[in-house]
Order: sequence, then C-alpha cells, then structure tokens
Amino acid sequence: MTSTATFQSEFLKHYLTFGIGALGKRDTDALVMHLLDKYGLPGAGPLHKYSNQDASVLLRAPVSRIKQLRYESSLKYGEGRVEDQALARLLVALNGAVLDLDGEKIHLVIEDALAKNWLQGQLKAQGLLFDHSFNAELLKVDAAGLFRLLAQFFDAKAIQRFKEEFERIQKEKQRDKLRDAAKRAGVAVARHFAMYLPGIGI
Repeated sequence: MTSTATFQSEFLKHYLTFGIGALGKRDTDALVMHLLDKYGLPGAGPLHKYSNQDASVLLRAPVSRIKQLRYESSLKYGEGRVEDQALARLLVALNGAVLDLDGEKIHLVIEDALAKNWLQGQLKAQGLLFDHSFNAELLKVDAAGLFRLLAQFFDAKAIQRFKEEFERIQKEKQRDKLRDAAKRAGVAVARHFAMYLPGIGI
C-alpha cells in the first residue's frame, strides 16, 4: 500500500469512527497534522523531521498554529501511552537540543510541546525550579537536578550524547572564564607598571 493510500485509509478510519461529520474541525485539523507528520506530503516526506518553523512555511500556517496542532495530535492520535510518547520525543529533543550554560543552570531549547510540557510536569513533581518566562521553548533549570531526573527515566547510554554536549560546553565556558581572568590580570599588571613610566597611561 502506498503512503497516499495509507494516509487516506487511516484518515477515514478516524474520521468515520463516530459517523460522518461527527469529528469537529479542530480535531480534523489535528488528525491531518498527525498524518502529515507520519506520512508527509508528496516530495517532502514525513513532516515530523521538519521544525515548527519549516512546517509552517510548507503548510502556510503560523508557527503557533503548527505547534498547537502537533501537541493536540500527539494527545489525540498518538500511538501508545502519552507518557511513553513524551519520553520518546524528549529523548529525541535532548539529543538534538540547543543548549547553553549560565553558572549551574542549563538553558535548554525544546520545540516539541508534548516533550517540554511533560518535562516541566516532572520538574515540578520533583520540586525543581525552572524558568521559561523569556521564551516558551527555552527552559532554564539546575543542571544537577535535571540529570538526576533524567536518570530516573533513561539509562546512561540513551542520554550520552546530551551529556557529552553538556560537558563540552561546560569545558568551553571554563576556558572562556580562564581567558577572561588572564586578560583582566594582564590589563591590571600593565596599568600598574604604566604608573611608573612617564608619559604613558592606560
């Protein structure tokens, strides 16, 4: 069966479950988004590999609309338990995440709404504070607490890439700090000696 035939078959199965016309527009849109992510468009392939931004261009809809449809489709038409879906999506998001460090906090960008909302729920349950006031897709959370939480759901191998990226950035930040400290020390020494050189000031 071709992907087009499979798309049609699965659409009709869901659409006619409670009789023709029973599925509202919002649920129908979420169903189509689910099927587009799964089977895709001719020449584009499955849309799940596209970011919300890229999918919005392809489907000519606002990014916020794509994000909401994907969230609703995963809740209503996703396969298996929602928690299992969230864990699988979170693992994909972590291993491809854009992240940064600020002291002891990780700044983590997660575009997938289901994965992000589930992670936020787990962080709250564990009493771990987080901040996403600046950007809805950006989480700021204590690094040690986040890794303790992830260890409850994933083995070390599953999140190895994420941990390696975290450690790489951590080392880069430390090197930057040392370079800045050395630079400041060098300027201070230069200023000190300049005091004793006539006609020179820094």
